[in-house]
Amino acid sequence: MLSRVADSIYWMARYVERAENLSRLLLSTQDLLLDAGAEGVDEAQFWQPLLATTGDEEAYSKLHKKIKGKDVTEFLAVRSDNPNSMLNSIRAARENARTVRDQISDEIWESLNSLRLFVESAEGKAMHRTQSAAFYERVLRGSYQFQGIADSTTPRGEIWHFLRLGTCLERADKMSRLLDTCSGLSLELPPHAQARPLRWAALLRSCSAWHAFQAHHRRLDPSKIIAYLLLDETFPRSIACCVAEAETALKSLCADAGLKGMPLPLRHVGRLRADLAYTTVEEVLATGLHEYIDDLQLRLNQIGEAIFQTFVQHAELSQLSDDDAPVENIAPGAYHAHADEDLQVQQQQQQQQQQQ
Repeated sequence: MLSRVADSIYWMARYVERAENLSRLLLSTQDLLLDAGAEGVDEAQFWQPLLATTGDEEAYSKLHKKIKGKDVTEFLAVRSDNPNSMLNSIRAARENARTVRDQISDEIWESLNSLRLFVESAEGKAMHRTQSAAFYERVLRGSYQFQGIADSTTPRGEIWHFLRLGTCLERADKMSRLLDTCSGLSLELPPHAQARPLRWAALLRSCSAWHAFQAHHRRLDPSKIIAYLLLDETFPRSIACCVAEAETALKSLCADAGLKGMPLPLRHVGRLRADLAYTTVEEVLATGLHEYIDDLQLRLNQIGEAIFQTFVQHAELSQLSDDDAPVENIAPGAYHAHADEDLQVQQQQQQQQQQQ
């Protein structure tokens, strides 16, 4: 597979998962506000952790002096000048799909194109203003549709493995950020046995783990919630499960590429999976949840960089060297970042042909 194709498929999957995670976060925060009671509640204490999770606190503060729910939801969902917004994630996913149009099924393309048309349409904008929950659920269904179609129409070859790799790494990264937002909360349950620790419940709901967790545990014990979302390999959105799937995908990709020995991305992901498999939640809490998550996110970034160096940069530089062309350093994500420029070039070529 061409390195450019691999890069676009990998990032297409990551951007779809990123948009889905934003939808989950916004929905769960709205539910948390309803549970806490809307009257007399300081909105900032609910929306500030959301901005911290996405890493957009600084960008938001440049546009707004105060943290208000309406401003935060607009900024994270539909602002075109926020590169991390749900709107721009869906646009980026669709643009990456366009560049590999001949490598993916028609159904995958149609699902992403339809989702992009919806979020940019007057209907979508009006729905976000008046029925924001319905808007987020529509985006969630679009992501589910993309993943279901990809699962049922993609051959289990390199394209499939890059799709799974992008999805799993993005999901693990976002789960780690979610857990980090709860790192400052008390692990002690309220004195009343019937009381519900709202933020821990919202954490479970934000990753669709509410019913799955309750099937194993009767009480919302924070330490057990952390263990379930971090270390349980049976739950598909847990960090341990995502890392295990990423390792499986990398093993297949390395074998298909004929890479001998232990390539760098496989070494990184194998170490992380082993650490997660033999770590206990008591050890995590003794280290400090925030400190543990910080190290985990650094390791996930290492895996992402190693994937780019191995499957994109190394392949591209090798081809350039074979052609005796000058070799330049390529930045991660360079191919999918210039998709708009490629589109402009194509449009100019089409105009020239029409004039001729």
